Amino acid sequence: MSETVKSFTLKSGAYNVVRASAVAQDELLSLLTQPLVQRLSAAAPGKPVDEDVIFFMFLAMPHAAKVKIDELMLDRVFKKGTQQQVTLADADVMDWNRLRARALIWNLEGFFTFWADASARDAASQAQAPSTGT
Repeated sequence: MSETVKSFTLKSGAYNVVRASAVAQDELLSLLTQPLVQRLSAAAPGKPVDEDVIFFMFLAMPHAAKVKIDELMLDRVFKKGTQQQVTLADADVMDWNRLRARALIWNLEGFFTFWADASARDAASQAQAPSTGT
């Protein structure tokens, strides 16, 4: 069974994040598959997701979408070693976007693993396909 709480260390401190429920993860996939596929398609096939790609996706995202994502994925964030709940209002905005990226990669690790495997297989099959050059 995968862990249900994970610690993330950022410039402003360490935080414990509770994993989103399967229902919330499914909603995250519904909201984010298109922007994720657009960004991941530009990456090298078969490679693990680059955290910075996800970080910049969040920086460019409309605020209302980030609020919804936070409701789904970051509704239970605590300063490590305490029961003090933390939200965007309590954090540095760049750190919070970094936390969003790391938490998304963790919550949707199955999606990112599937993407890396499928893109590697696709690249390999394209490399083996006979050329139809003109």
